[in-house]
Amino acid sequence: MKVNLMFKDKDFDLKAQPCLGKETLTSDLGLEYILANMAQGDDVIYAASSAALFCPLLTLEEIRYRQENLSDALRNPNVVRKLYQITIDTENNRRRSSWYWLSYSSLSTIFSSAVELLKLYTDMLMELRMVADSKISGFQSEGFRNLLTMIQRELNDAYFAEVRAHLSELKDSEGTLISARLGNYLQGVDYVLRRKNRKGFWRRWLFAPSFTIAPRDDAGAKDLENRRERAINETTNALAQAAEHLRGFFDMLRCELAFYVGCLNLADRLRELHMPICIPHVLPPEKEDRFGHGLYDVSLALAKNEAVVGNDLEAVNKRLYIITGANQGGKTTFLRSIGEAQLMAQCGIFVGTESYTLPLRKGIFTHFKKEEDPTMQRGKLDEELSRMSQIAESLKPGSLILFNESFASTNEREGSEICRQITQALIDCQVEVFFVTLLFTFASAFLSHPQAHFLSAERLENGQRTFKIVPGEPMQTAFGVDLYREIFAQSGER
Repeated sequence: MKVNLMFKDKDFDLKAQPCLGKETLTSDLGLEYILANMAQGDDVIYAASSAALFCPLLTLEEIRYRQENLSDALRNPNVVRKLYQITIDTENNRRRSSWYWLSYSSLSTIFSSAVELLKLYTDMLMELRMVADSKISGFQSEGFRNLLTMIQRELNDAYFAEVRAHLSELKDSEGTLISARLGNYLQGVDYVLRRKNRKGFWRRWLFAPSFTIAPRDDAGAKDLENRRERAINETTNALAQAAEHLRGFFDMLRCELAFYVGCLNLADRLRELHMPICIPHVLPPEKEDRFGHGLYDVSLALAKNEAVVGNDLEAVNKRLYIITGANQGGKTTFLRSIGEAQLMAQCGIFVGTESYTLPLRKGIFTHFKKEEDPTMQRGKLDEELSRMSQIAESLKPGSLILFNESFASTNEREGSEICRQITQALIDCQVEVFFVTLLFTFASAFLSHPQAHFLSAERLENGQRTFKIVPGEPMQTAFGVDLYREIFAQSGER
C-alpha cells in the first residue's frame, strides 16, 4: 500500500539531500520560527516540515498536487489530525508490545510476538477504514481521495475476516500442530506447521501415536522445542515480513501526514495573530512577474507574537529588484518575506499574504551581511566575496538570490562597482535578484535598465517609519539623521 500524499508517484524521503545553504537560509530568513511553530514539540512533524521546506519542488505539477492536498487538509483539519493520531497510537502500542523482540532471540518468541503485533496492526487498520468510510466525501484532492479509496478497497470486511481467522488459528495457547517425515539415519525432515481447524482434522489425528515428556526432562523439552522451531521457521519469516511491511506503511503514513499537520499548526497560529494566509499561484520558471497583496514576514510575526505590516508588490517582466530608503524602515523584513514565500510556495505550503503570484525558481540563495570575523583571519569584504564565489558555483539560470546590504564594507565607489558587476552578471545569466542596498551609486546605475524595479522604505515627512515598502527610485540619503535625533533626544531626556 502506498500513501502518496506528498508526491503522486513516489514516497516522501525524510533523508533527502537538502538544498545548498540550508543553514544559511535558516539563519538569514528566520526559518526556525516557522519550523518550531509547525512542529509544536513533535519531532516527526519537525523532521517532515524541514525536509519539505529545504527540498523545494521544481515542477508545477508537483507543487499543484501538494497544494491541492493541503487545501483539503485545511478544509478537513480534524480528520487529518485524527488520521495522524492513529499513526501515533500505532507506534506507541508497537513499542509497548514488541520489547520481546529485543529481549529474546527464540524463534518461538518471535513467532508469538509477530502474531500479537499483526493483531495490533489489524485493529489500527480497522480504525483507518472507519475514518475513510465516514469522511471520504469531504475530500476532493487526488492525494487524499486515492489514499482513502485505497484503504476502503484493500481493507474491506472480507480482508479483516480472513486476517483475524488466520491470526486466531496461529495462537499457540492450544498447542502447535506440526508434521515431519523420517529421512536418512532416522532423522526428522520436512517439518511443516499444520492448520488445526481443517475439516476432518480431529478424525485423522485422534488415534495417532502420542507420548508425554516427563516434567523434569529438560533435554526432551529442548529437543521438542527445536523441532517446533524448525516447523515454524518459514511461517515466522512470513509473519515478520508482514509485520515489517505494515510498520513501513504506518511509518510512511505518519511521516507524510506530519507535514500537513504541521501546516495546520502554522495556519492556526497565524490565524490567532489575525494574519492572512493564501495558497499562491505559481508561474512557469520562464516568467518574471510578481503580484502580491499584504505580503509579510511570517517569522517576524511568530517571533513578536503579534500582527506585522504587510506589503504589496506588482511587477511585470522584472528580473532585478533594488530596495533602498530609510534606515530601519523595513527593507530587510521585506526581503525575508520574499525568501520565505518562495521557499514555502515551492514546497507546497501556503504563504503569508492575502494573495500572491510568483514564478518557479530552480534555486534559492541568500547573501546577507554578517558580523566581523572574530578570529580576524579575513576581512569582512574578503568573507563576503568568498561566500559569493561559493554561491556562484551553484547558481543556474532561473535561480533567485537575495542580497542584504552586501559589499558595503568598503567605500561607496568600490562597493558600488563590485555590486554593479555582480548584479549585471547575474541578470545577464537569467538569475532573479533582490538587492537591499544603501549604495546610491550602485542603485542609480540601473535606473534605465528595462528589467529593473525600484522599491523604497516609506518615510513620512516627520521622519516616522511606516515599515511599508513602496515603489520609489533610490535617494542619496538613508535618513540616518532621524535615528541620530531619536537616540540623542531620548538620551537628553534621561
